[in-house]
Amino acid sequence: MSQENVELVRKLFEVYNERSFGENADLIDPEMDWDMSRVELPDGTSFTGPEEFRHFIEAWEEGFASESMEAQEMIDAGNRVVVVVHHRGRGRASGIEVDQHFAMVWTLRDGRAVRMALYPTRGQALAAVGLSE
Repeated sequence: MSQENVELVRKLFEVYNERSFGENADLIDPEMDWDMSRVELPDGTSFTGPEEFRHFIEAWEEGFASESMEAQEMIDAGNRVVVVVHHRGRGRASGIEVDQHFAMVWTLRDGRAVRMALYPTRGQALAAVGLSE
């Protein structure tokens, strides 16, 4: 099941970059928790359920003229997958370029994403799933 989880997270990155959430709603649990509370971002909080997640994505997209996330490394952790991310974008109003790295821990169950937690570093994400660098 673990390799299937890695492939699911890979697909979720495609969905994010293509913004094809509607066509792929079956990949995301209706009560998914999107936790960004550990990072310093304007929207650094948690969002639960489809309505809050949709509002978050809409607000996030309003801030960027262009934006993408690249999964640079995926680490199988059973029902969780640690992903080291390279995020790039350009602010819509400011034109400021964003180029940053962070890590995500995806929790999966029955072929769906049930939780995504954002961490400032790879080490913190690994520690969250009981692994070390």
